[in-house]
Amino acid sequence: MKNQFIGSHLDFVGFSASLLCALHCVALPFLLSLASLTGLQFLNNPWIEYTIILVSGFIASYALIHGYLRHHQKPMALVIVVAGFALIGLGHWLQVEWYEIILTSCGAAVVAIAHLVNWTQIKQSNVEFPDCQ
Repeated sequence: MKNQFIGSHLDFVGFSASLLCALHCVALPFLLSLASLTGLQFLNNPWIEYTIILVSGFIASYALIHGYLRHHQKPMALVIVVAGFALIGLGHWLQVEWYEIILTSCGAAVVAIAHLVNWTQIKQSNVEFPDCQ
């Protein structure tokens, strides 16, 4: 039962946070058009984005470095997560609305994929899963 992805494992938490970030990036332009009608103006606050990115970065760093050092010693997930955060950073740096939406959404999806790769590599390493809480 401990080999299931859904649970308290940090890769699941990181995967979920990354997917929420991707959904936020994709849905924000549509939600902002309804913001004045529904009171969702707070979603346009850049500090919400920075907080989500920061939390995702901490979770990804801890989960992926832990998986690399203690389980599989394969750098693939680390390379993927760096590429994902590079896409997110590039999207914010370019400051062109559609580029930002596309790059940050893709970057968040790539970070989620990094968590899946890390989890798969831990599972394949045949080492007992510790409770990473």
